[in-house]
Amino acid sequence: MSQISRPSAPCARLAGAVKRFRADERGATAVEFGLLALPFFLIAMAVMTIGSQHLSAHLLDRGVAEASRKLRTGEAQKAGMTLKDFRKLVCDSAGSIIDCGESLLAVHVQSKDRFADLTISSCLDKDGELAAPPGAPDDNIRTRSGDASKAVLVLVCYDWKAGIGLWNTIWNLIAAEKSEEAEETERPDKIILSAVAAFRSEPYE
Repeated sequence: MSQISRPSAPCARLAGAVKRFRADERGATAVEFGLLALPFFLIAMAVMTIGSQHLSAHLLDRGVAEASRKLRTGEAQKAGMTLKDFRKLVCDSAGSIIDCGESLLAVHVQSKDRFADLTISSCLDKDGELAAPPGAPDDNIRTRSGDASKAVLVLVCYDWKAGIGLWNTIWNLIAAEKSEEAEETERPDKIILSAVAAFRSEPYE
């Protein structure tokens, strides 16, 4: 007659402990939160980064459009506005969210007789720094915008500092593929936003 061997007492206690551990659901929520917290916060910060970038780009576009209107109608030229005054006009029109520090925002203005002769210059110089616009701050705006009936191009380049650090890392991971020109000049610690307006000034004279 065969006999069924019973597990020893230590093995039985171990098996019972394992069974109770598997049935115990205390702390499961904390473990699940720990596993999901990091991806959740990364996604949340990525959404905030994209939202902040789009808001800054929109405000920059608005600032360029509002300031360019005064060039198009000749109001800025007739008032004797300087390049520095026009830069301040762009900043005031864009709003307080845009940081208008001298090293963060550059306003390029050029004019030609034909639109075909206008060129959009690079926002960064060969060293990867924000390119300085031609002309001195106290120069009259006419030296860059010309007078009536001119084809005018206004380009604003903005060094967006809200993307630096962890936000910058997240942005670089999800950013669209950059152009070859951008790859040659863009630095990993810079995110450059730009806004442009092209128009023909009115025959205000």
